[in-house]
Amino acid sequence: MVSFRPFLNGDITDLIRIWNDHGPDSGLVTDLSVDLFDRLVLSKPYFDRQGLIAAVEENRVIGFVHAGFGPNADETDLDFHLGIVSMLLVHADYTDPSIADELLKRGEQYLRDRGAQEIVAAGFDTACPFYLGLYGGSQLPGILESDIRRRDFFTNSGYQSVGRIALSKCDLNTLHVGFDRDVLRLRRSVRIDYLPDPKSRSWWDACTQGFLPQLQVTATPTAGGTLVASATFWDMQSLLASDGPRTMGLSKIEASDTEQDFSVVRYLLLESFRYLQQQEIAFVQTQADEEDEPTKELFQAVGLKNFDVGLILKK
Repeated sequence: MVSFRPFLNGDITDLIRIWNDHGPDSGLVTDLSVDLFDRLVLSKPYFDRQGLIAAVEENRVIGFVHAGFGPNADETDLDFHLGIVSMLLVHADYTDPSIADELLKRGEQYLRDRGAQEIVAAGFDTACPFYLGLYGGSQLPGILESDIRRRDFFTNSGYQSVGRIALSKCDLNTLHVGFDRDVLRLRRSVRIDYLPDPKSRSWWDACTQGFLPQLQVTATPTAGGTLVASATFWDMQSLLASDGPRTMGLSKIEASDTEQDFSVVRYLLLESFRYLQQQEIAFVQTQADEEDEPTKELFQAVGLKNFDVGLILKK
């Protein structure tokens, strides 16, 4: 007989066991540790044990769903209108589909009881209260198109695709950063600076990424003046126990509204990639709305190539 209840402190080791033993799953980080789960989930100031619901059989946790909320417009507090089913896992030994169905139902009810008018699967963009870096890549991408089992589960549960996110990657080991006319011209007129661990831009940014090792790269006129563009990267390897090739996630690009934006941001990213090569970074990952043609053109211009698609599934 399976029962359901909110999270208890003694459940942590069971949740980690479920994560690491729930079966093949290319979308999730493997070998999750208690310490990492605590940092990315339990330590968040908005963590609510009522939103982390466990399925229990004979006093043993066999699955869980975790639901939460994204930020308001100015990122100073939660917005309860958009709910997020951040994670749902069942141990591989328990194949009865009704367990996952009931967990999803209870997670959705938790969100609706607190005001959610729409619910999305996994999270995307700033709608990322938990599990950033543990699913999908440099940012939460909704549900990966290649993640067939998870995608089918949500679509069969009434979720519909309302957007697509293109995930891109650049292999810095093979990228040749050349010196074309634009680069040489901008090198004379634009200064590039590198700022490790920049100050968080908002409460939400501090909650979701503030503890991650970050690098902000800025472009300003050499003659003086205001910031023209900036790019923020974070060290994805900091979440992994693996000694594999280091990867940086490109999480934010900001630019002023000028006709030079494309050239300046392209130059900024090329110089960033050159710097990361010198730091022995192997890959850069990022993502953008599939319908955002200017950003897709920019990514292609700096050697980023698509490797998957994220589906924004909403109910």
